[in-house]
Amino acid sequence: MKTILVIIDGLSEDKIHELGNKTPLEFACTPFIDKIIEQGHHSQRTFYPSNMQPDSLNCILAILGVDERYIPKNRAFLEALASNIHVEHDEVVLRCNLISIKDEKLESFNGINLTEEQMKNASLNVKTTGEIKFHHISGYRNLIVLKKNREIMLMKNIPPHENVGSSMAEILKSFEHIEILKEFVLHNKFFINGHSYMFYPWGPSEYSEIPSFHELYQKSCSCVCSAEIVKGIAKAMKIDVAALKNSTADINTDLKEKSSAVLRELKDHDVVIAHINGTDEASHRKDLSGKISFIEKIDSDFMREIYNNACDTRIIVVSDHQTSSLSGRHEKGNVDVICFEKTRGKE
Repeated sequence: MKTILVIIDGLSEDKIHELGNKTPLEFACTPFIDKIIEQGHHSQRTFYPSNMQPDSLNCILAILGVDERYIPKNRAFLEALASNIHVEHDEVVLRCNLISIKDEKLESFNGINLTEEQMKNASLNVKTTGEIKFHHISGYRNLIVLKKNREIMLMKNIPPHENVGSSMAEILKSFEHIEILKEFVLHNKFFINGHSYMFYPWGPSEYSEIPSFHELYQKSCSCVCSAEIVKGIAKAMKIDVAALKNSTADINTDLKEKSSAVLRELKDHDVVIAHINGTDEASHRKDLSGKISFIEKIDSDFMREIYNNACDTRIIVVSDHQTSSLSGRHEKGNVDVICFEKTRGKE
């Protein structure tokens, strides 16, 4: 029997009083997910290793059965791999968000109030020294690559999406002793329409190797995804990556394109992984109503197609980690795991 694994990033969270003490998944109108739960099995568990924080890198690799000793410290190398950016063994790669600042505090981790075109143009105007290689990936996401040293590898990790509202003075302390990063940030501040922006480097990462999916399971696998971290995991594990034209890593993604790609890839692979990231993005923005609407869109545009057209297939729907739409942060706690075997004639 073939398998479709649907990872809905940041789907799960604790019950919310304003929703009648329900979670967003329980509150949303999801007739097809409800059918899968009714005909299958719904449980809860955690995926992040006990000595690590709950984030997509750790949790998705754990879901895929990768031993924690092979889980990289941070994700930037895998995002570089996804974007075909070469990283030498003596180099370090850092994520570099385009952030906004208001009243000396982190206002947003994702270039709020800027269009995709404005963010791209800002990245094209970044000033660097010869020691730093800057790469624009998509939207607010960028990477910088430079020579590895002990100071950079030991810098405190302060993810911007986990620290909205925090003092910028405290956030920038993470690399106050690293002159090359201080200068990079200082020279790349800018203002648009009265808003203050900067490029913020964080999460140092280095070259790493992960066991392949075939090594672990002796099965072929394809991945349908848009988020760079998931593409990077797929490439590192020698998983095929399906071509997509209109899908994004946010709530504006084309879910019908993704469902069609899953069904197409299933013809030639034993396992197909689909990753949907918009629930996590909405949660980080503290957009509860947007998260609920997107869950309903996942059900109508994606799960309906999978449920109606996959036969003799095991369908697994899982959240990698909790992301609270109230705090905007990843939280420790159980996540939803829904399993169902769709056989011919079973409706």
